[in-house]
Amino acid sequence: MKNHYFIQSIKVLAISLLAVLAINFASSFIYHRFDLTEEKRYTLTASTKKLLNGLDNTIDVEVYLTGKDLPAGIKILQNETRELLQEFRTNSKGKVTFHFFDINAIKNQQQREEFQTNLVKKGLKPTNLEVKSSSGYSEKLVFPGAMIKANGKEIPVQILENQFSVGAQGSLNNSISFLEYKVANAIQKIERSHPPKIAFLQGHGELGIEPLQGFLETLASQSFQLDKVELDKDKLLNNNIDILIIAKPQNALNDYEKFLIDQYIMAGGKTMWLLDNVICDLEGFKLSPSMVAIPRDLNLDDLLFRYGVRTEHNLVLDLYCNQIPIMESVGGNAQPKLFPWVFYPIAINKKNHPIVKNLDPVAFKFASSLDTLNNPDVQKTILLSTSTYSRTQVTPFQIYLEGAKQKPNPYLFNQKDIPLAVLLEGKFSSLYKNQFTADLQKLLSIQKIQFQPKSNFNKMIVIADGDIASNDIDTKGVPLALGYDKYSRQLFANKDFLLNCVEYLIDDNNLIDARNREVKMRLLDKAKVLEQKTRWQLITFASPLILILIFGLIYNYRRKVKYAR
Repeated sequence: MKNHYFIQSIKVLAISLLAVLAINFASSFIYHRFDLTEEKRYTLTASTKKLLNGLDNTIDVEVYLTGKDLPAGIKILQNETRELLQEFRTNSKGKVTFHFFDINAIKNQQQREEFQTNLVKKGLKPTNLEVKSSSGYSEKLVFPGAMIKANGKEIPVQILENQFSVGAQGSLNNSISFLEYKVANAIQKIERSHPPKIAFLQGHGELGIEPLQGFLETLASQSFQLDKVELDKDKLLNNNIDILIIAKPQNALNDYEKFLIDQYIMAGGKTMWLLDNVICDLEGFKLSPSMVAIPRDLNLDDLLFRYGVRTEHNLVLDLYCNQIPIMESVGGNAQPKLFPWVFYPIAINKKNHPIVKNLDPVAFKFASSLDTLNNPDVQKTILLSTSTYSRTQVTPFQIYLEGAKQKPNPYLFNQKDIPLAVLLEGKFSSLYKNQFTADLQKLLSIQKIQFQPKSNFNKMIVIADGDIASNDIDTKGVPLALGYDKYSRQLFANKDFLLNCVEYLIDDNNLIDARNREVKMRLLDKAKVLEQKTRWQLITFASPLILILIFGLIYNYRRKVKYAR
């Protein structure tokens, strides 16, 4: 009888082992996981699934977020990236492949440095991490990013968000939250046979290549096709321009040019307006200790008013602002000292919109205010605004440089949330609906195009500052990174904001909805951990022993009952 029982036990054990082996073998071919999280953090959005199901090409993702002795937070991000890519592979039926590549595994130092330099040129930013080893702490250079590859094209994806405004833990959370969108967006771009075309308006003193270099390089690294365009009264805007960017014109547009832009919008063209409505520049203080800020007439007020926004000809002053250097006498020597400059407001995000969600502050220079108008056909979303301690100043207005040294009266800064950037979405009405002249009709007749009094659903973004897209230049004349302030040595989120604006305007598949994903890292309460440490150690240690003891008692009892008969 004992032998029979022993043989039966061996059979049960063998069957169990075979079942486990079979499940493990099947799992190597079939990947699936059940998402039991409250925020469904492991469930892809419908837009991402649609993109992956319709892929024509094989996409390879090379991830550089790997290596030895990585901090715990980076390891978490590494695992999240791997699991996400597994979901991408499953939903794409194997058309998305991925592998992790350890740069530090390249033994030859010269080859390793060349590889790293090449990654930087392609748009990936390295990060210095503090790692712990047996000999203590040391710094390690890592590239927390990936390269999306297909059809001979490459698009960089920065996996780790380095956000000074939210700290290390907040940056980690945001990195995980944005991971799906970043990878899916890069795949969408590389899958397109014809990259979206972005044209910069020229002919009115707009920003040139040098001040726009940071912005242009960012767009180029994301596979956007770049061009410039001048408005010709005898030719309508090319309908293959996906986004028209008007970056800080200094001279007024004439009525013909406005009409061309209007009909471009009515036909579905997207626009970004980066406007300086006041003539004012810090360079003016090089010749004089003061300057007069005067309104700039761009002849665009009626056009934008028609679309749903009013651009004011004032200046926005904010106590939450950037700094500028002013020469101070120290020990008989003149030295630069930084002072708060209320004319350089730092805009903050107060909305949960995908364009600005979890965005660091954005730096403005001599910005004006915006006002949204009641238009039932157009939805208005304020993307960026001032702090709670701000105000506006009508122009003309004389500005004194020495005024920066004086402490501002806080009681005068009694306005809050002054709009600086606005998103307009809806069906726009043409300014020329009731102003359609014979000359305009002649223009359309030449092109054999019908006048369009109203658009289908369309989008545009209006920003009350042209310098938001302009990068600083260092003492050697080399353009600095967009958003980096050479005086305060602080990196603002200008580049990220503008890129998000472009991607939102161009995104007709609603991939950007993935940016709304909220990931909550449910961390342990350290105080409770210390308080209840002993209790849980006892539970953890004793529970298995108690279960084994109970099982043993029941087993022995059943044996006695069985064999006592």
